[in-house]
Amino acid sequence: MRPWISLHKDISLQVMGNKKPALRRLIYLGAAAVLLLVLGLAALWQSRVALAERAIADALAARGVAPVSFRVSMLGLRSIEIADLAIGPGEGSARQSPDVEAGQITVMYRLGELISGRVQSIEISNLTAHALVDEHGLSLGAASRLLEGGGGGAAGPLPAIHVDGARIELATPQGRFALDGSLDLSKPDAAAPVAISFPSLRLSDLAAPLRFEPVEFVGGGTLDGSKLGFSAVARSAAPGAGGAELAKLAGSYDLAGLKGAVRAQGALSFAPAGLEPQTLLPVLKGLVANVQGKANYEAELSFASGGLRSSGRVVLSGIGFEAYSAKFGGLDGTVILDSLAPPRSRGIQTLSVGLVEAGVPLKDGRVAFEIGRSGLPHLVSAAWPFADGRLSLASTSAGADAFELTVENVDVASLLMLVDVPGLSGSGKLSGTIPVAIENGNPIIRDGALAAAAGGGVIVYKSAAADAAAGNEQTKLLTEALKDFHYTELKATLSGNANGELQFRLHFKGSNPSLYGGYPIVLNVNLQGSLAELIRRGTVGFRPMELIRSEVAPTKKATP
Repeated sequence: MRPWISLHKDISLQVMGNKKPALRRLIYLGAAAVLLLVLGLAALWQSRVALAERAIADALAARGVAPVSFRVSMLGLRSIEIADLAIGPGEGSARQSPDVEAGQITVMYRLGELISGRVQSIEISNLTAHALVDEHGLSLGAASRLLEGGGGGAAGPLPAIHVDGARIELATPQGRFALDGSLDLSKPDAAAPVAISFPSLRLSDLAAPLRFEPVEFVGGGTLDGSKLGFSAVARSAAPGAGGAELAKLAGSYDLAGLKGAVRAQGALSFAPAGLEPQTLLPVLKGLVANVQGKANYEAELSFASGGLRSSGRVVLSGIGFEAYSAKFGGLDGTVILDSLAPPRSRGIQTLSVGLVEAGVPLKDGRVAFEIGRSGLPHLVSAAWPFADGRLSLASTSAGADAFELTVENVDVASLLMLVDVPGLSGSGKLSGTIPVAIENGNPIIRDGALAAAAGGGVIVYKSAAADAAAGNEQTKLLTEALKDFHYTELKATLSGNANGELQFRLHFKGSNPSLYGGYPIVLNVNLQGSLAELIRRGTVGFRPMELIRSEVAPTKKATP
């Protein structure tokens, strides 16, 4: 038995001796494989950023978005950060700056979703874009392809996208503008459109000088395929406006057809020290002040291959304001505009004017005007009842700088009542024309002429103060003559600045029936002063001893 045991042991030892080197080799091979796998994964991890950058660049190139530059600043198991994204400028662009820039883009995801091409959210900060609006529609240059597709159907759900610190600069035929603010987008499922909300967007004018103060928009919309629809409330961001609501807006835009429209309506209430037009439109500062009243309006803008078109309708109610040295009140009526930018009226528009005060109060008038391609209003004509007669103003030039004021059958008695000089009254009718030219904002009158109607009239000036001041025979004679002066001829000329000094020259020819048997007398009167002083307030007064130079017959004693 012992030999067998010995033989068995030898065999066992021999077998064990053969297995030990094989197991060692297997362990070595396994360790080497693990090491190679770890080294491979490490190398793959180290090159993950380059791989991600290549994949993103390939995806953008497949969409036709080029040229593009960016860098992946962080890549983890749950997020990726892209920094310094720049797209464009597009081919043919005169700008050297990119069409679209983004400081940082952060994409959050789960690995399982990422493999299927889905992410949880995207945050974009410090986004800047340059857009062009022209006869071809809206363009973002080299980034325009990003606007294509998107809204529904097979496009699938969209992650929550938040854009913060965005700025879009718009170049349009009407000038350059900027949109600043934030934007949120989401699309929960493939059948739903993209939901858009903008909690704050500010529209600013980039022209110099400013045409309007910034306006803020709050609202939202949807993007369904290539169809964009939106609604918003616009409020003024001007200092002193108190965030007043300016308009409610609704609009649409077809990204594929490159056409759209915006409709706006609003009701504005103006008050001094509150909301005023010059608060919203700096170009009106220094031109109007103390505006009050209400303005309701509707406006529409459309943009397509034919370019930008706009129109509007404004209803004025009780509008009053001050301009230059004149004061206006009670403006009522409707103004129809064929263009908003620049403003252009649909032919001649007419408004009723309750009051114009420019030295003499004019009530219940009508004004006709038009706004041409210059964007500035041009007065065509205006008319008021005045002193039982009529005043009318008509343009005499294609511009807005020359007019002719026509005086028709103004009653002398009513006119002198407006002058309101104690003891002064009269009768007769006056007519004539007064040329007015606007120079540096001032109404300049040159050689205005008025004359009394045939048949003449009477001027009566009775004043105890004038009697007491008559210190010589000539002034006494003059004072007596004016107590009942029957004129057969009355002429007046007027020249000067209606906002400053005016020169009046009056020529009377007639007699006092009770003085020297009605001996004929010629009076020449020179007056100088402001229109407000001379006519409305009468602060210069009618003092014959100081203001009248007379030509009378040689003094003769009255016959008892």
